[in-house]
Amino acid sequence: MARIYGYLVWLVASLFVVYSFCLNTAAAVFSESVKLSLHTDNVGASLAMGAFILGFACMQIPAGYMLDRFNARYVVSTGVFLLAVGNVLISYSTTLIAFSAANFIQGTGASFAFVSAAVLIAQWFPAKKFPVYFGLTQGLSCMLSGVIHYYFTIALTIYTWNTLYQGLAVFGFLLLAFSLLIIKSPAQNKASTPNSLKHSLYLVFTNKQLVLCSLAAATSFGVLLAYAGLWYIKIQAYYSIENLQAVIISGMIFLGIGIGTPTLSWLSNRLKSRTMVIHVSLCLGTMFLILGIYLPHFDVNNLIIVRFISFFIGFFLAGAMLFYTLVNEFSSPETRGVAMSVLNTSVFLFNTLMMFIPYLFLTAYSKDFFTYLWTLPFFVLVSILLLYFIKDSPSFREDY
Repeated sequence: MARIYGYLVWLVASLFVVYSFCLNTAAAVFSESVKLSLHTDNVGASLAMGAFILGFACMQIPAGYMLDRFNARYVVSTGVFLLAVGNVLISYSTTLIAFSAANFIQGTGASFAFVSAAVLIAQWFPAKKFPVYFGLTQGLSCMLSGVIHYYFTIALTIYTWNTLYQGLAVFGFLLLAFSLLIIKSPAQNKASTPNSLKHSLYLVFTNKQLVLCSLAAATSFGVLLAYAGLWYIKIQAYYSIENLQAVIISGMIFLGIGIGTPTLSWLSNRLKSRTMVIHVSLCLGTMFLILGIYLPHFDVNNLIIVRFISFFIGFFLAGAMLFYTLVNEFSSPETRGVAMSVLNTSVFLFNTLMMFIPYLFLTAYSKDFFTYLWTLPFFVLVSILLLYFIKDSPSFREDY
């Protein structure tokens, strides 16, 4: 019975991740409509959408600490509630300030999602099953987000973005009801003597393996999110690919992430090594990323080839998700939430930086993507270099 209940907890937590990830990556779909409706420019729309990331970054570590210390049911439900309320407020926004404030509230709620899934999966399932179930959660969030964004693009030709956000709010309140009814932590997983936030952060930042995993995940998975969320658009626009086809190409990247995350997690169990699978997958992922950026330079402009390459960019670079598994295995139950939130903060902050860093390398001779997107594979190579100083966790080796 407990096992079945664990699956229910996993399902609700996964739907929370899908919900938050869909909203986090929806900016690319809604930005043009929002600009027209609120009478703003590219900079204003970017700042308004960026408020989501700001809210996410501000609450990420406190959210992890709350999961370590308080009842998971109320912590998770608070996050879902903030997302749903944020959708309501966005749908009625008529000014850029109101839209930005609502996005900030949504980002605050979304900060609970990823770390909640990680902590609850670690509590309800054996350590060896963590990467598989956590991988499935990420797989669902990436694949469903790609599908949802595709239908959002079509729906925007019929409905306003306000109406779509109202529909998302209804889903959020339904999810809130399920969260209050189902989410809970097993009694044996509750920490008897919880640490203070300061002490938890001290334990995390003095663990070299946790710090290295956070940096390596940021420079690999953070790059992948930046490419899938923004930079692929620059490449497709250069070759005059229509918007709907570009969304499909983005969907192929997320499909690759969705299939690659649980597959590579399962493979790491079979091969009894996390780091080896990460190393091989990131090397292959870098090769496909270079193809995705520069292959059209050789006049290969076939959508089938582009989709094929995009899928494998997501599939292989999804190996970076195993850094979350390593952090789970290096952490104690009392600090797992904070450790996961530090890792996730690193990923999304670097993802945000990668929206701007490539522009620093624009040349006076050319302003197309050939002259600055080399920074994407460069930082993945930095992640591969850091991997040489990261080891499989002792607990993982002992299990085998």
